[in-house]
Order: sequence, then structure tokens, then C-alpha cells
Amino acid sequence: MLIFAEKYDRNKEEKRKMKRIISILLYMAVLLPLAAQPPKHEVRAAWITAVYGLDWPRTRATSRESIRKQQAELIEILDRLKAANFNTVLFQTRTRGDVLYKSAIEPYNSILTGKVGGDPGYDPLAFAIAECHKRGMVTIPLGNRKHVAALGKESVTKKKRAICVPYKREYFLNPGHPQTKEYLMSLVREVVERYDVDGIHFDYLRYPENAPRFPDSYDYRKYSKGRSLAQWRRDNLTEIVRYIYKGVKAMKPWVKVSTCPVGKYKDTSRYPSRGWNAFHTVYQDAVSYTHLTLPTIYS
Repeated sequence: MLIFAEKYDRNKEEKRKMKRIISILLYMAVLLPLAAQPPKHEVRAAWITAVYGLDWPRTRATSRESIRKQQAELIEILDRLKAANFNTVLFQTRTRGDVLYKSAIEPYNSILTGKVGGDPGYDPLAFAIAECHKRGMVTIPLGNRKHVAALGKESVTKKKRAICVPYKREYFLNPGHPQTKEYLMSLVREVVERYDVDGIHFDYLRYPENAPRFPDSYDYRKYSKGRSLAQWRRDNLTEIVRYIYKGVKAMKPWVKVSTCPVGKYKDTSRYPSRGWNAFHTVYQDAVSYTHLTLPTIYS
């Protein structure tokens, strides 16, 4: 009996040693690689808007002196952001069918020179990227995809009539038309291929709020495949996001893609939004998006 007990105890000790060895090996295989990874960086972002020159620019670039002044205005903004420990700039690159870079598709924004299509004498997007990177800041061009304006013969409303629909005295790109995502991707492709951007961000990628009469009935009948109008519209926006996301990653996998859906996904009994939410009001099904989302919170 004593001999058996001694052998039994020795077996138990060997099993405990084996468990400890296995635990150490698991730790080395799983936890140590994680510990060796660099720490995650939080995003501290600011949006520089070009609509009406609310943030930038204030000066029109019509001479060498005014070009330098316009650039100095942007440098001052970036210096203030850097001093406040911001590390990401959402630089508005497209507003309402016009852009702040040399494009083969859409004209220069009039905010740069006072004239639609006017050449400011330098590339504002390239300048913004270079100045951000000097300060160790990430640059993400921001595009407002909701509205398009009638900008003469160079306007998308003239060049791509099929994807533009008038609604409440404005033109909108029609998310239900298959060519809309292709047109937006052509703009994104210009930026991603030609510039050293860190990401692409979409503002206002949504339908007009509370828009049961939005003129997309023809496309709904043609493409809905039995879905309700609301679900079809949500799927249209999701498909645009996925299409552009895949397109960007195919070109430069490290470039981030983000959007800013309405901050409240749906109403809840405890926190009602009086009908203002992403899912029902503007047809954004943000939980189906697989990329970075920066929710829009209106105060």
C-alpha cells in the first residue's frame, strides 16, 4: 500500500508539472505577441469645413500674395489643432459637386478664387496633406455627397443627368441608381491614387430626412426585387459604402474608410428622438457597415 501511494503521488506531481509547462507555453504563444504590439492610438479629430468658407478659406486666391495668405490661414488652423493635441484632420475636399483639388471630373470650388472652376494656383489638397504630415497629423479628405449644385456645363447635373434627381429645389445624387456608386468611386479613386491620404470620410451619405416623396419610384420598381421601399433605400446606402470600401482597400489597403451616420440608430422608449434617427428618418442602417463610423451628434 505504501509503495502504491508513493507512485500515485509521483504521478500527480508529474501531471501538475506538465500543466504548468503547458500554461507557460500558452502564455508565450498567445499573450506575449499581444504585449509586443504597439499601443493603439486614439483618434482626436477635427473637421475643417470649406462650405461657405466657414472654417477655410477666408481669402480668395487671385494673386501670389493672396495665395500665400490663403495658405497661411490653413497653417494657422493646423497649428492651433496641433497645440490642442489633435492628431487627425478631416479636410473637406468636396462640397456640392465641386472640389478643392485638381480634378478631371468636377470643377474647383468657387470658395478658392471666387469663380467656379477657377484655378487657385496651387493644389489645396496636396498642400493640406503636406502641412498635416509635417505636424504628425493624419489627413482624411472629407466629402459631402448629399447635395449637388448646378455648376454650369461642368456640373454633374449636366454630365451625369441619369443619377441626379431634383427634390425640394435642390439636386441629389440618387442612391438607388447603380451608376451613383460608380460615380462616387471615380472621385474617390482620383484622390486615393494621386494623394498620400490616410483615409476617406463621407459626410451626409444619406437620404433627405422624412422624404417619402423622394423621386426614386422608377428605380424602386426596377431594382427593389420585392423589398419594401424603406429597406431598399437602406440597402442602397449600405451598398455604396461597401462598394467604395472594397475599391479603396483594393488600391491601398492601409487607407481607412469612414462615414458619419446620424448618432441615434433607432428610437427607444426611454430615449425618444422625436422621429430623428438614422434607421427610419434618413435610411442609414449603420450597424451593417463594416468600416469606421463617426456618429453625427446634433446639439
